[in-house]
Amino acid sequence: MNKKNTIYALSSVYGKSGVAVFRISGENCIKIISKFTKLKKPKDRRVCLTKLYKNKKNNEIIDRVLLTYFKGPKSYTGEDCIEISAHGSPAIINALYRELNKSKLCIEAEPGEFTKRSFENNRLDLTQVEAVSDLINAQTESQRNLALSHLEGNFSKKIKNWANDIKHILANAEALIDFSEDEVPHKIMEKNSKKTKKIINEIRKYLNDEHAGEKIRSGIKIAIIGKPNTGKSSLINYLAKREIAIVSNIPGTTRDIIELNYDIRGIPVIFYDTAGLRKSSKRIESIGIVKSIEKSKLSDINIIMVENTREMRKYNIKEKNKIFVQSKIDKKIRKINKKSVIKISSKTGYGITKLINQIYKLIKFKRNSYDNPHVSRERHRNQLILSLESLEKSLKSNQIDIKAEEIRKSYINISKIYGKYDIDEILDVIFNDFCIGK
Repeated sequence: MNKKNTIYALSSVYGKSGVAVFRISGENCIKIISKFTKLKKPKDRRVCLTKLYKNKKNNEIIDRVLLTYFKGPKSYTGEDCIEISAHGSPAIINALYRELNKSKLCIEAEPGEFTKRSFENNRLDLTQVEAVSDLINAQTESQRNLALSHLEGNFSKKIKNWANDIKHILANAEALIDFSEDEVPHKIMEKNSKKTKKIINEIRKYLNDEHAGEKIRSGIKIAIIGKPNTGKSSLINYLAKREIAIVSNIPGTTRDIIELNYDIRGIPVIFYDTAGLRKSSKRIESIGIVKSIEKSKLSDINIIMVENTREMRKYNIKEKNKIFVQSKIDKKIRKINKKSVIKISSKTGYGITKLINQIYKLIKFKRNSYDNPHVSRERHRNQLILSLESLEKSLKSNQIDIKAEEIRKSYINISKIYGKYDIDEILDVIFNDFCIGK
């Protein structure tokens, strides 16, 4: 482990609070404890009540705090760490900042530096580092569960198992190139092909997941579309429980897309109120209409506001991705006589629960077990696809050197998901599995 500056940061939010937490990491942790407290020998992973001193000689106290010492490498960063829980007043926080800076024993951490050190010291892999960020930003139950699953290593464990199998296949292929048939196990090529096909089938099946993880992480996109004055803005205002969109009888009132983040039984969704679809000679409104059409195409679900059955035929959208809604049923209007059309009133709330239930039916995913974790980022999916493609190419080639090269590419790409690739691992497998060079 490289020697680096000892770093510190306020880990809680700055401001007035019950508790403010400072985190310190690096080789000067013991010196910092010695300078600011009268603790003689801090015990690993023991919380102790102590005084932080500005000047120990004069007994000038900054605050009475809870201090926990974590001896490396069994800490978050893999280095010696301290966590200080002080009273959360701005005066105490500012005093701690000043005294830590004056000590010259540590410097203020950059954003993400604690987690970066955790990755560099092999405490977390890259998928877990990403999960820390996702967990901090989680707003719904499904986002929390997904991030925790990745942080626990469930996703990287699955990826590492495939990577380990591909590494062994590569080791076999390299052995066939470098050594004679008498020096390697019998029918090794046949075994390699069988293992490769098995991994290909597993990855294909795994990727056939409706992009559930990415959708949970970023939110299910739901566009509310339709002609002007069909109740689009009234619906989004009702869901928001406040006026986020201007409601007016004047066509073209909504010109830009308005977003609403919403939680449906723990699943994050984003509603988009769009400009009314009509022919318009007004330039600004026309731009809004083009944006509405684009948002409709990119959305996972479209709520289509209609006034009659004739309008329903105009929308060429896949059946599973659309919900027809007739609004304003609190008024004297001609109701659409179709069960597939949900009738609502954004004034009284009638039918809104039925609409939310229908949305939930469409956004439930086939694979919702976090023991079999979702791919949660486009980066993960792209690397898996590249790895899969290389494995498929290796099967098609009859030349062992080309096979080996494609398998190597597959291993490199899948290893990039969790952030490690080392050619020495391949050599270790060759020597251990085949006892070459004893």
